[in-house]
Amino acid sequence: MSNKHNEYFSWREDGGYALEINLKDQEDIAHEVLYEDELVKIKDRPMFLGAPLPAGRFILAVGLVLTVLAVLLFRAFSMQIKDHDRYLALAERNRLRTSVLQPKRGVIRDRTGVILADNIPTFDIAVIPVDLPQDEDARNDLLGKIARVYGAPISDIEADILKSRSPDRKIIIARDVAYDQAVALLIGLGDSSGVYIEQGDKRRYPISSEYQTFSHFIGYTGKITEEQLSEEKYRDYKRTDSVGKMGVESWYEALLRGVPGEKVVEVDSRGKEQRVVHEQDPVPGKDLYLSIDVNLQKESELILKKHLQENEIQKGTLILLDPRDGSVLAVASWPSYDNNIFSGHVSSTLYDQYLKDPNNPFLARAWAGLFPSGSTIKPVYAVALLADKIVTRQTAVFSSGGVWVGSRFFPDWQAGGHGATDVRRAIAWSVNTFFYLMCGGGEGIRGLGAENMAVWLEKFGFGSRTGLDLPGEVPGHVPSPQRREEKTGQKWYLGDTYNYAIGQGDLLVTPMQIALATSLIANGGKKITPHFNRDFIEPENQGEIAPASAFEIVRLGMRDTVVYGSGRSLANMPFTVAGKTGTAQWRQDKPNHAWFTAFAPFEDPKVTVVVLLEEGEEGSRTAIPVAREALMAWDKYINKTN
Repeated sequence: MSNKHNEYFSWREDGGYALEINLKDQEDIAHEVLYEDELVKIKDRPMFLGAPLPAGRFILAVGLVLTVLAVLLFRAFSMQIKDHDRYLALAERNRLRTSVLQPKRGVIRDRTGVILADNIPTFDIAVIPVDLPQDEDARNDLLGKIARVYGAPISDIEADILKSRSPDRKIIIARDVAYDQAVALLIGLGDSSGVYIEQGDKRRYPISSEYQTFSHFIGYTGKITEEQLSEEKYRDYKRTDSVGKMGVESWYEALLRGVPGEKVVEVDSRGKEQRVVHEQDPVPGKDLYLSIDVNLQKESELILKKHLQENEIQKGTLILLDPRDGSVLAVASWPSYDNNIFSGHVSSTLYDQYLKDPNNPFLARAWAGLFPSGSTIKPVYAVALLADKIVTRQTAVFSSGGVWVGSRFFPDWQAGGHGATDVRRAIAWSVNTFFYLMCGGGEGIRGLGAENMAVWLEKFGFGSRTGLDLPGEVPGHVPSPQRREEKTGQKWYLGDTYNYAIGQGDLLVTPMQIALATSLIANGGKKITPHFNRDFIEPENQGEIAPASAFEIVRLGMRDTVVYGSGRSLANMPFTVAGKTGTAQWRQDKPNHAWFTAFAPFEDPKVTVVVLLEEGEEGSRTAIPVAREALMAWDKYINKTN
C-alpha cells in the first residue's frame, strides 16, 4: 500500500480512524455524478445507485410496517393486560405443583367407645402427569416399572392418568402398596421425575375378621366410581379418592371424611421440589359413635350361628332394638363377610368366592331381605281392628279349625280349632280363624277389608323404608286390591284377604320393619326411627297411630302369648316378656320360615327382639330359643350394666 494511502487512512492517537482527503488534489480523487441510469465513478471504480423508490410503494411499505407494529403492540397488550391472569396461570403451572392432602378418616366406635373402624398407614404411588417423560418410550418404560411392581395392567395406570383433569396436580394411581414393593419401586425409579412414593392410609376393621356380622352395618370404603363422581355430593372428589361404599361408612361419608387440605410447591425444570409456596392442613373427619354394643353384638352373632348349626339351616337374622328411641343395640344377619377384604388391594379370588355363594353373604337380611311375615303381623291387625271398632275387648268368634270359602278351606294351625276366641286369645294362640273373619269378613261379620288393612300396615311403616341410617334398605310390599288390578289386571278375591290376614300372600316385609312395628306396640304407639348413630335425634310431634287403649289390649295379648300361649317357654325368664310367634310359608317345596318377635320388660319395655330363621320350620320351636338367649345377653350387657 502506498505511503499516500497510509497518510489518508491512518488511526488517530485517540483511537479514531482519520480519513483526510485533499479536495484540491485532482490526482487523488476524480469523480463525476450521473443520475438515472448513469454511473458514478470514484476514481476508476464504477458504482450503480439504482432507480428511486416510487411514492406509492414507499407509502405501502410504511403502512405494512406500521400494521405489523400495531398487531405486535395489540398482542403484547392482550398478553400483558387483558389476558394477564390466564397467562400468569399458565406460567405458574410450569413451575408450581399442587397436591391434595387427604384428611384422616373419622374412627367408628360402639356406644362405649370401642373401636370398630380405624386407619392404618400404607404406601401409595402418586404421579404428576405433566412431569412424566414426554418421550413415549421413556414414559412407557417408567409406567411399566410401576405396573410390574404393583401387579396392575399398565393400561389401568394409563387410564387413571388420562382421566386427570389437572395434569399439574398429584394423583394417586395405586394404594396399599406393600413395603417391599414400595422399596423395590423406589430403587427402580432412580432419578425419574413425576413419580412419588407417599405415605397413605387404609381402613381397618379390627373386630370384623372374627365377628363378620359387624360388616353389614359398618360397611367399607373403596375407590369412587364414575357414576358417583357425577353426583352433586361428590363434586369435590377426585377420581382416585376413596369413599364409603356400604353401611355407616357410606351413610355418614360427609361426617367421617373430613376436609382435604392442599400443598403447593415450586419445582425446577426437572420437576424436583424446591420450596413450599402454600400449605393448608386438612381437617380430620369426625368420629362416629354407634348405638351398637360391641359385646352384645358379638354374643348375638354367636347365638344365631349356634342355633343355625343346631337346626341345620344356613340363613337367619337377629335384631335387638330399643323401643324407646329406635337405637339398634345389635343386629346379626348370617351369612356375612369380612369387610377387611375391601380395605386396600381387593382380592379378586376371595371376592369372586363371596359372589358365587348361593346364600349371598353380602345381603344384609335384616333390612334388605324380603320375607312373608307370617303371624308376626297379627298384632298390627289387632290394633287396627280395635282402633276402627271392628272388635272390642269382648268380641269373640268360635274357632272350629278353619273357614270355608266356597270349595276352599282356610285352616287354623291347630286341628279342631281353639274354641271361643277374643282378640287377646287370638294373639296368644295365633288363631287364624279370628283374623280371617275380622279382617276379611264373613259369617255376618263386616271385617276390616283389604284396602283398610293396607292403610294400617303403612301406618306402622310397612311398604316403605323405616328411615334406618344405612343405604340398601328395601321398602317391602304392601298389597291391595287396587294395586293388584293396576299392576297386573287381576282381581282380588276373599281368599286373598284371608291369606293377607295371616301374613301370607303378596305381603313382603323386612325383619327391621317387624322390629319397628313391635316397638310401636311396646311403647304404646310412640313413633320412632330405627338408627345406628348413637347421637341420632328423633323428630318431634310425629302424631298418633292409634288410641292408647288399642295398644294396651294388644300388649296384653302379646303378654298372654308368653304366659300361656305359643311362647310360654319364655314364661320363666328373670324379667317379663311379651311376644308373638310366626310361621311363614314361602314355597311349597321348601320348609317354612320361623319368626318370633318380642319386647321386654313388659311393664317398662327397653328392648325389642326379632328372630327370623329362614326355613326354620316353626317359630315356637326354633326361633324362640334364639330370642331367649339374646334377651339374656341383653340383660347381661345392657340392662344390668346400665
